[in-house]
Amino acid sequence: MKGLQVPTLPLQISEFKADDYGKLAYVFGLIFPDYDRTPEEWKFEDESLDKSKFHFKRYSCMTKDSEEPVGFAQCQHVPWMYHAKKLWFDIWVDPQHQGKGIGSALYERLNQDFKALGAVTSWTGVKEDMRYAIKFATNRGFHEKMRAWESRLNPATVNLSAFQKYAEKTSQHQIHFVTLADEMKSDPECYTKLHALVQAVSEDIPRPEQFTPVSFEQWSAFEMKSPNLVPDGYMIAKDGDKYVGMSTVWKAQKDPKGLYQGLTGVVRDYRGRGIAVALKLQIIEFARNNKYEKLKTWNDSTNAPMLGINVKFGFKREVGWITLEKNLA
Repeated sequence: MKGLQVPTLPLQISEFKADDYGKLAYVFGLIFPDYDRTPEEWKFEDESLDKSKFHFKRYSCMTKDSEEPVGFAQCQHVPWMYHAKKLWFDIWVDPQHQGKGIGSALYERLNQDFKALGAVTSWTGVKEDMRYAIKFATNRGFHEKMRAWESRLNPATVNLSAFQKYAEKTSQHQIHFVTLADEMKSDPECYTKLHALVQAVSEDIPRPEQFTPVSFEQWSAFEMKSPNLVPDGYMIAKDGDKYVGMSTVWKAQKDPKGLYQGLTGVVRDYRGRGIAVALKLQIIEFARNNKYEKLKTWNDSTNAPMLGINVKFGFKREVGWITLEKNLA
């Protein structure tokens, strides 16, 4: 294909080995220093995926002169938008070795998997400012499917008193707020109820493909067993004993002063009562009280309601992320 990079080095591509986790974490951290992960976090994520139900394959690439991998590629089914013939992939190459055809060689290896699986669609994600990666994808027939804004907030800058009216509004509707840590102690059904809530809320989250429910077992493996779960920061909105909304944060081992703002959502029948804003307020209070200096969150560019909430609190937009799609049929 015209314009594609031809490998300039003898390359060896092999299946990923357990010994490669350290190098994977290192290369990823070079490319995305703001999202650095430990080898243990990578391993947990890999082991959490039920590979009897979902395809997952990762490859390592070495050059003739390297003693360790200098590039990685992986493709997998996405459990929350599962389709047997649609897969997400990523390619990461050590910046010192980019422009040598390593990414092209890894992509061609993934293409063999796509063909073997009869894939009809593939997706990948890049940051808006990664021009080389965007060109790499568009040269191979990918187009933009959706875009998400990343936003960040220093919790200490928020005037909490300005948002008390939302807490008062939810109180008028008999809504109260608890943490996952509270519920784990008091309600033996909390995991089952929370799983059902997350699936209901997730139906309305914008994504590249139609949402597919995630089984309790897979959800629990991903979230409730995660070493980065923060039960005291996992906020749940209740109407009596009924779970009607939630908002959560995740810690990162390499960023002890930062938190990732995860899913925030309210079931349809309870929207318009200020619950989402009140949940966000609970998260910000938790972050302040525990001396966190940074909250990161992501929202689809078309998700006006949640983007509006973030603007109210003072979240500042960072470089966005683009989901790219290719029709393989």
